[in-house]
Amino acid sequence: MQRHRLMGLLALVLFAAVAYAVEPPSQTPPATSAQPAGAQEIHGELLKMDKDQCLVKDSFGKEVRLRINTDTKVEGEPKVGDKVDVSVMEGGLATAITKR
Repeated sequence: MQRHRLMGLLALVLFAAVAYAVEPPSQTPPATSAQPAGAQEIHGELLKMDKDQCLVKDSFGKEVRLRINTDTKVEGEPKVGDKVDVSVMEGGLATAITKR
């Protein structure tokens, strides 16, 4: 009988330790309509732009090649050398390019 109590107590302690060690779900805020999930902003200098892609030198000096399609919104008629803000979806698709 004593052995059964000891095994039950051990099982209870083990279960409590596992339950305590489990991480709670992350508390990330939901995506807003202003910026969909996976989207980010790149601020930098426009180095090259054609109908399929653009090349931007970001604020850290890194050259970033982005895809462009017919749905990409281009505002302010940016030219090579202009400072731009680019909204980018996950996967490197530019959704908006705005001249500063």
